[in-house]
Amino acid sequence: MGGHAKPLLLCVGDIDMDIIVKVPRPPCRDQKVDGVRVAQTPGGMAANVAVAASRLGTQTRMIGAVGDDAMGREALAALTLEGVDLAHVPTLEGVATFFCIILVDAQGEKALVKALSPAYLPRPGDLTAVAFRNITHMHMTFTRPELALKAIAMARRAGATISLDLEAADVPEDGGQVRQLVDSVDLLFISEQSRAEAEHRIGPITATDGRTVIMTRGSAGARVERGSHMLETTGHKVELIDTSGAGDAFAGAFIHARLGGADDASALHFANAAAALSTRAYGAQAGLATSAEVKHFLENQAKEGQIV
Repeated sequence: MGGHAKPLLLCVGDIDMDIIVKVPRPPCRDQKVDGVRVAQTPGGMAANVAVAASRLGTQTRMIGAVGDDAMGREALAALTLEGVDLAHVPTLEGVATFFCIILVDAQGEKALVKALSPAYLPRPGDLTAVAFRNITHMHMTFTRPELALKAIAMARRAGATISLDLEAADVPEDGGQVRQLVDSVDLLFISEQSRAEAEHRIGPITATDGRTVIMTRGSAGARVERGSHMLETTGHKVELIDTSGAGDAFAGAFIHARLGGADDASALHFANAAAALSTRAYGAQAGLATSAEVKHFLENQAKEGQIV
């Protein structure tokens, strides 16, 4: 993934706005709890990765979609401020922007409701040759199979490497075409919980010499699997405010490090630190770190003997 003078990351997937409500605990069925709305912030898994990488210093382009409403304008304004190339993000007329309601409990852990819309994902027709021009790497959140397969084919023609972020909630009960997608990428990002659930539907998710599996484990840290080799790192102790987007922060930082020529071990430690820092503020993008902040954090952790 390294070796390019100016690596260009293309993120394909969702752009949204997140409405964050602080609750003592998420309600169960037929229950309600008192909550406090604490923020309305930009989000979307693909957009979060784009912002994470851009803030760290990687040139980043986005293919997504928004509606022609206030939320859509707010989401695009936030991405513009982060320097993300939005030339290939259409605004759909008469359509509401995709948004999420995020319930954050007293421990900073989240539960999430996705309010889908026609602007949830880009359409296959939005994947144009010019959008893939000069890219080094393409990152996708799980998308509709026809969109994902077209994106993979275009990225391969562009000579780019490919990563996929997979959540069990997006895997159909029969597995659908997810197995084909997993087998088509170079890097697979997945949480430990999602991996266990997804494997029930599509079979074992294994690393090969050509595919690296990067598994996040929440406060326990993260793991990189490549072929028969495995690297692990433990979690960092931080004052946790909101875990929203921590996995996206990890993916963006890992890709940024690899595009800069880092090996798996260095990228793992860098991404693990970036993910920890991302939990310091409400919202998926508010706590995303700069390279200087990650470096400073790792230096302090090393002095305190907390890096494993």
